Amino acid sequence: LMTDISIVCEIDPSARISPNVVLGDHCVIGPNVTIGPSTVVGKNVTITGHTSIGSGNVIGDGCVFGVHPQDLKYAGSPTLLIIGHHNRFGENVSAHIGTEFGGYLTRIGDYNVFGDYSHIAHDCYVDDHTTIHARAMLAGHIHICNGVVLREDSGVHHFVTIGRYAMIGARTPVRRDVPPYTHFCGDRGIETPAVRGVHAEGIAAAGIGAREQKELRRALADLFDDESALQTKIEQLVNLGVEGEVEHLCQFCQNSLQGVFGRYRERYRGQLAPEAEQYLTPEQLAEARRALP
Repeated sequence: LMTDISIVCEIDPSARISPNVVLGDHCVIGPNVTIGPSTVVGKNVTITGHTSIGSGNVIGDGCVFGVHPQDLKYAGSPTLLIIGHHNRFGENVSAHIGTEFGGYLTRIGDYNVFGDYSHIAHDCYVDDHTTIHARAMLAGHIHICNGVVLREDSGVHHFVTIGRYAMIGARTPVRRDVPPYTHFCGDRGIETPAVRGVHAEGIAAAGIGAREQKELRRALADLFDDESALQTKIEQLVNLGVEGEVEHLCQFCQNSLQGVFGRYRERYRGQLAPEAEQYLTPEQLAEARRALP
């Protein structure tokens, strides 16, 4: 099949566009862009920078991918935006390339859904099967783990980690790490958001067994049902012996407590994040390391 390209598109001849890609009217595709098979691109979409898009994605009208990050430290290097497979982007979604000092890479995994006007800033890592609702905003250097749900108009501070299958309530500012499987939001007019309960749908979606689900729910209750010292409660759980998802939960919370302002990823400020070493080629890693101060 030939690529279906509507009229009045500006496509650099060196862009690599697979067969059976559909491009809507008035798209702009830059020279270092790769688009995989069976991806559908709407109208008025701009894809530039060193951007790689996998197969089976649906990209809504007006999206902007691969432009320079809004970070004054960015010095113009050929940093990357990598988008996986079978993602759905609503209208006017934006995603930036990485920065030299932040890991060289912004990465979006597979089977994610991004609502209209949502934003993924530089050096973010969004894993798989997440749902980012309309107008949700990610600042730089964030890690969104598998299965996370961000409700509409939420905003996430830079260097935050949101644990797998957590849910962020609508219009919630997130300034510190959010533990896995929790529901994080404000409540009854309380200004400061916090863990308000268990994300039951997330636990169900994770596909873990009934016994482990029960142990996970008990551990979440032990950690977050009262306001006593979290460090003490983690130590008590670990001393009883934990494994699987409960062990992961305890380690996540321990890491956050050791981070700056409750953000574990602050330790990677000014250095390569571990995900960069996972996803960059050896040549790209060498270039990223040369760019570090």
